[in-house]
Amino acid sequence: MSSPSASTTPATPAAKPQAAFRETVGRFRCAVLACPALKPRDKLVALVMLERVNRQMFEALGLLLTWTGVEAVARLCALSTRDVERARSALLAAGVIVRDRAGGRGQPTRMRLCLDWLEREDGTAGDAPDPSDDPSPDSGVADTGVGQSAQRPPTAPGSPAGTGLHRPTPVSAKPCDKTREPPRASPHASAGTSPPPSAAAIERDGHARIARRIGAVQHATWFRGCRLGLSGDRRLTVTAPNRCVADRIRAAYELELLRLFHVEAVDITVAVPPVAADSAFPLIEGRA
Repeated sequence: MSSPSASTTPATPAAKPQAAFRETVGRFRCAVLACPALKPRDKLVALVMLERVNRQMFEALGLLLTWTGVEAVARLCALSTRDVERARSALLAAGVIVRDRAGGRGQPTRMRLCLDWLEREDGTAGDAPDPSDDPSPDSGVADTGVGQSAQRPPTAPGSPAGTGLHRPTPVSAKPCDKTREPPRASPHASAGTSPPPSAAAIERDGHARIARRIGAVQHATWFRGCRLGLSGDRRLTVTAPNRCVADRIRAAYELELLRLFHVEAVDITVAVPPVAADSAFPLIEGRA
């Protein structure tokens, strides 16, 4: 009795989930590489995070989750932590990743690579026109006389006027559609993106914007005693009353501040308490 062929052997139950995981990761990798809105630095960080996605969580929940922190990504990409933070801010703004669960107590933030963004990218690529199709509409002009001179009748190939440098230039009867360069859009004209606030606006209503973003309770706990400022090179300065508050803001809210105020970097410092004039270096009166 002949043994069954390898093609008729039933697949194991884990074969389909593993195949779906590999297919999804491969599609996401291609979409990241083909996205024109991402810089090379952003693509590198996204690909490293994609390689660290937990396969068991995808098979159980259908989500692409990763716990890889900023330091680990910077080490794998050979980048600085500041560059990784800027790349993650760009990926968050583009919708490639979202913050699935905030970290704390030594635990890194859990990030999720958005499958909705992947579907939008695939849909955009699928809606691209076929280069073989003629995108220009019919102008209604007949093709009679196309390729012939409009000033003189066509000449015979052997005549002096029809050979060499004196051959008449063919003139088309159809109108010429010149491709015009599209106007350059403002960097803040895209949908859902507001212009960065000014220094006066940050000092005036910066705390209100933070409270709306993270909640009134969290704002009152960590930002109530902080001062906000903006330097000329688009750097947000947060002056905390003590080191504990500064460390908490740096660990949990630095990326949120980058996205909220559209700045290049966030500098978190600790306020220096003033020294009373009468308590510093008291004078000792001499004897009379």
